[in-house]
Amino acid sequence: MNWQIFNRLYQRYDEWFDSFPGKKIFELEIRCAKKAFQGIPKPWLEVGVGTGRFAEKLGIDFGVDPAWKMLKIARGRGIKVIKAVGEHLPFSPNSFQAVALIVTLCFLYKPLKVLKECFYIVKKEGVLVLGIVPRNSSWGKFYLEKKKDGHPFYSVARFYTIQESINLLEKVGFKPEVVFSTLFEEPAECDKIRLYPPRLEQVEEAGFVCIKAKKP
Repeated sequence: MNWQIFNRLYQRYDEWFDSFPGKKIFELEIRCAKKAFQGIPKPWLEVGVGTGRFAEKLGIDFGVDPAWKMLKIARGRGIKVIKAVGEHLPFSPNSFQAVALIVTLCFLYKPLKVLKECFYIVKKEGVLVLGIVPRNSSWGKFYLEKKKDGHPFYSVARFYTIQESINLLEKVGFKPEVVFSTLFEEPAECDKIRLYPPRLEQVEEAGFVCIKAKKP
């Protein structure tokens, strides 16, 4: 299963956030996700919390992940964690005001099942924040090349376009509201990455987007 790779290589995964260009990319992704969470009351949950990098910076209260070695690090970052898979979330209906999947969708075997679980546990008028690397962006194509080369993480990933992601959200009942876009430099221009604010628009060539969708 995909999560076993993350459990085995958890240190390599976590070190990327402090690397070049990972550190700058991560900062842009955080700025983008923060816009999507603005004004939403708590509690919040991140599905696929990993080592808690996003949850810590975004102020997300709870996290679930099947990779227990990653959860140990997330717990050390102050996240209340539970070992679980997204297909079977151990929460009652209407438990959270917001649920996040940030660079998690591409690693799911059953994305619709996971999104249905998220819909089930989110309160009415609550939101889902979906962070993705669009498949047709230069970064999506870059990671697809890494997938072909057998990269341990990307070899098990399936990337989606923005529209495909929106279609998945709509299939389970979410109503997409806004899209925030960031990371406009290409992979070959890593040294030119600037820390600018995200755009409130759907930019197809963006390397990272956050889709904010509401449960009616």
